[in-house]
Amino acid sequence: LRWSWGIGLLALLLAAPLLVVITSPLHTPAPEWAFVSGELLPELLGRTLVLLAAVLVLALCIAVPSAWLVTQYTFPLSGFFRWALVMPLALPTYISAYAYAALLGPTSGLARWSAEHLGLRPDIMDLPGLSVVLAVVLFPYIYLPARAAFAKGMGSQLDAARMLGADATSRFRRIALPLARPAIAGGALLLAMETLNDYGAVKYFGVRTLTTGIFRSWGGLYDLGSALRIGILMLALVAVLIGLERRSRKNRRSTTDQVPVRPKTLYGMPAAAAAAWCSMVLLLGAGLPLANILHDVLGGAEAGTWRSLFAAFGNTVQLAAMAAACTLVVAVIFAYRERHRRGPTLPMRIADLGYAIPGAVIAVGAMAVATAIDQRNWFQFALIGSMGLLTYAYVVRFLAVGAQPLYGNLRQQSTTLDDAARLLGASPWRTFLRINLPLLRPALLSAAMLVAIDVIKELPLTLILRPFDFNTLSTRTYELASIEQLREASWPALLIVLCGLVPVLVLERVLGRKV
Repeated sequence: LRWSWGIGLLALLLAAPLLVVITSPLHTPAPEWAFVSGELLPELLGRTLVLLAAVLVLALCIAVPSAWLVTQYTFPLSGFFRWALVMPLALPTYISAYAYAALLGPTSGLARWSAEHLGLRPDIMDLPGLSVVLAVVLFPYIYLPARAAFAKGMGSQLDAARMLGADATSRFRRIALPLARPAIAGGALLLAMETLNDYGAVKYFGVRTLTTGIFRSWGGLYDLGSALRIGILMLALVAVLIGLERRSRKNRRSTTDQVPVRPKTLYGMPAAAAAAWCSMVLLLGAGLPLANILHDVLGGAEAGTWRSLFAAFGNTVQLAAMAAACTLVVAVIFAYRERHRRGPTLPMRIADLGYAIPGAVIAVGAMAVATAIDQRNWFQFALIGSMGLLTYAYVVRFLAVGAQPLYGNLRQQSTTLDDAARLLGASPWRTFLRINLPLLRPALLSAAMLVAIDVIKELPLTLILRPFDFNTLSTRTYELASIEQLREASWPALLIVLCGLVPVLVLERVLGRKV
């Protein structure tokens, strides 16, 4: 009973920022809300919806054909493209946005050459350009589940359609897409969440969205109440997206016989076209941004930039380690609740909810909680601007990332081990520590790595809650790029990419063996 109450209080503590956001009209005044709701909100909401729709459509047009090609056909370098198309996940969206702005922006070399010789000045820094950049970076969120669905599970259905005379287009449209629709819809939901959470790219491209509205209300108008109310609107939008994803799966079954697909070998022009398509997708998603970063890195950096870079790197490592450790502690407690208390209820829901909420919303909610505590002087120190508050917000944001690998591993452990320990007189907690937890070591390492990488890449939450004069690699990259020092910003950007690239490729290889 004590454990149940303790875990319930812990779950309530993690839900506090979201509860504060939802109930903000009852306790937080918003003196500028009339101006925000009348002048800013219609534009912010409209641009956010247009950006979401454009990114989803473009990413679907990139991810689904790519997944179909690498699973159904064998062509030159098809094995390489199968895993290489995941590489854009290692690049945060704001880094790719800075790279594309340097390559195709109004002040780029291409723009100057085009203006001198063609009389045209290309400019990618608008809403359509931002939609393309986000789509080519985030499409792996749809590519991975679509590839898994196409590769295994519909071999018999596709063979039957082929025997009945259906061509490749008909098999793709009438068989493969309906069977893979749940997986594609789940990936599209994740992509929409990442688009809604983005701040660095939309800010740099000058596109006003709900996320930038939170920053403007809180940092520009000094109105926390208006920022919280925009957070309520973002929560409602997230709820609508989740509802649409669940509605797409309602009363629909896509059960298959789990027969792997046998790829068909392509020759001649079809093989060249498939290789060219995958090459273009990989070039746009990872090749051009990485090439631009490496070009700037080889140009060198000033000594002052090196000193600030080392400080930002040390802060990033410290923050990632603290957040990963705290997240794993909470995840282990919730895993115990699932294993020995007849399954999780509220804890799992809280763990799943945090990752679905944009970081800016969690940040303003945590800021409101910390403000209320600081005003009552409950502690000898201030929570606002402290590492503790930032780490707490990271735990709320990324608990699902740390907990889900543990839940999945626990489901694979036989309950006979627990029964044997209980028959020998071990308590549930002792059984978990001596039996379940040692078997969770691989999952714990994977969860810690995933949480640390997400912390390294996170930008909006860090910008709002970081201590004074405290920079991480992500905030340092954003600050340098915002004042057009893109060459200096390439160094922290490269470190972020290197930190994210290795675990992404390892994870993809592990998943690839199971597909």
